[in-house]
Amino acid sequence: MKTRILLLFTVLFTVTMSWAITPKQVEWSIIENPLTEGKLPMTASGRLIWGDYNNDGHLDAFIVAGQSADALVAELYKNNGDGTFTLVNTPDIYGVAWGSAAFIDYDNDGNLDLIVCGSLDATASGALTFVYKNSGAPNYEFTEDESFTLAGVSPEGADNGTHILEAFDYNNDGWMDLLVNGNAGGTWEVEAGGNGSSRIVALLKNNQGVLEVQTSPVTGIGHFRPVNGGSIHTGDVNNDGYADIIVTGYHNEDDNTVTDLYINNKNGTFTHWADSRNVFTGHQQGETVFLDTNADGWLDIVEVGRDVNNGWAHFANLFINNKDNTFTKVGSEISNLVGGQASISAGDINNDGLTDLFIAGWGSDASFYYNNGENVFTRVAVPDITRARGGSVNLVDFNGDGNLDYSIFGYRDYGAGTPENPTWPHFFVKNMLGEGITSNAAPSAPTNLAASYTKGKYTLTWNKSTDDVTPKDAIRYNVYVKYSDGKTYSYVPAHINTGKLKVGGGVLSFISSNSIELNLPKGDYTFGVQAVDQANVTSAFTTITSAQAGVDRVSLLEGARVYASNNRINIVNNTSKDVSWSIVNLAGRLIEDGICHTSVEVEANSTLPSGVYLVRLSQGANIQTIKISIL
Repeated sequence: MKTRILLLFTVLFTVTMSWAITPKQVEWSIIENPLTEGKLPMTASGRLIWGDYNNDGHLDAFIVAGQSADALVAELYKNNGDGTFTLVNTPDIYGVAWGSAAFIDYDNDGNLDLIVCGSLDATASGALTFVYKNSGAPNYEFTEDESFTLAGVSPEGADNGTHILEAFDYNNDGWMDLLVNGNAGGTWEVEAGGNGSSRIVALLKNNQGVLEVQTSPVTGIGHFRPVNGGSIHTGDVNNDGYADIIVTGYHNEDDNTVTDLYINNKNGTFTHWADSRNVFTGHQQGETVFLDTNADGWLDIVEVGRDVNNGWAHFANLFINNKDNTFTKVGSEISNLVGGQASISAGDINNDGLTDLFIAGWGSDASFYYNNGENVFTRVAVPDITRARGGSVNLVDFNGDGNLDYSIFGYRDYGAGTPENPTWPHFFVKNMLGEGITSNAAPSAPTNLAASYTKGKYTLTWNKSTDDVTPKDAIRYNVYVKYSDGKTYSYVPAHINTGKLKVGGGVLSFISSNSIELNLPKGDYTFGVQAVDQANVTSAFTTITSAQAGVDRVSLLEGARVYASNNRINIVNNTSKDVSWSIVNLAGRLIEDGICHTSVEVEANSTLPSGVYLVRLSQGANIQTIKISIL
């Protein structure tokens, strides 16, 4: 395996604002021949995704692409863990033009399954969607799951974006759902649960392994407003613990491009944010994504594309989250972001704790945008030999050293078709750090994990983690649930024993706050929480069982309950009379007592060390003693 070290004598395209820091820049090394046999395909109009399909701890790659029916690509590359990849035989996976794909563990068996969509014949009418189940150990083979009848979708054409599939858990029920967007190749029939349009934005709820179209997911509207030619993304924009949705594309009813933000109502439905079309520009051929650009723990929005309403003008907007359901627009004249056709990936490239951007496309070229702070970025071109558009880009740690590498493929303008001057570049490129850049370290594991149960849901809380460079508020979190039957769910797929993520690249969305509600029936579970920095390096999981640390006990006093949080015991009285309470240890020593008045929650003053405690509740003749564990 040969590598080429690229010392980047970069040109800064813009002047950095005086109050912003000057970011350190990474040096890159192209893996000349990453495949053990053959070469990466020369292609465009598709998507490459990263996921550990065989559970060996290394991120593998899958690509689906092609601009014509006679040049279709669908290939899976197994990461050997030594800097090389092996092409895997996947006879059941169909190649499609204008392709997109997403990894999703739809049956909670711990193996990444695969969704693929695109056009079988490179026409708008040839849209298809396939579901491939992962057989798991020992062979990890993908076979089509024909029990699914998902609406076929594809981008509207070869120049449109391919971020049109996204796996996420919108209702926090412990099963990964699917968001689908694109061109239906015809009419998405109402009889099939559709919207009667050729443009699709569909939410498929995972009903314990079965993906079901939701016919009225948006309050007062029914289906999501139909658009295509843009992108979809999910993330918790208002920090309420439930993922929201942002959709961009062409909307034929208004005959223009739009961006629509949908806020999760936490009851299985969404509300269309009324100011969406006043605030955002809307585009085709680009992407709109959630990411925390200013490291305050609230997701901002980046919108890059071409404005059909304004002569296909190129634009790039940054919207800073004001934490009150409003946004402040930062134009490209300040941010230094460049608009145009775009594929976007995000992460901390230079290990300074701030989220950087990688954007490639026609007009936007292929550039890194180093985050200077203060909503300003420094634009640095990728090594010219890897410059490409019309494909997809990823910031991803494919060699597992904690530093973000990158992948890119597509068409390269002015290429000569030679190895030194390629027309169809397709590269995996290693992060070699650079002057003044140190290797990334994992954040600390969350502490004081607590769980409570009430009204059909578990609530997990924990103390925020710390990191050597990532601001405390910018650290994200991931959660897993292990069921009594051995099935496992992760908010973002991860190995529960090592903490390593099973997916990478693109723009991953995690939990921004230090709590989450899980809509699970009362049962026997193990919960885990881990911290994730801006380069997607993770801590180990901190765990707790549903029998531990403050899971609510059903009281004989109807409406009274007890739980533990942050090493303190809490008493909640939703009855019509006062409740007397006392806390004793197992030696019988009284620690604290008091009165919890009606419709009040009381937190005991005592911070308790690890151990088992007895909480006695009394209300007249009604008495109950509850055992509580503090970890």
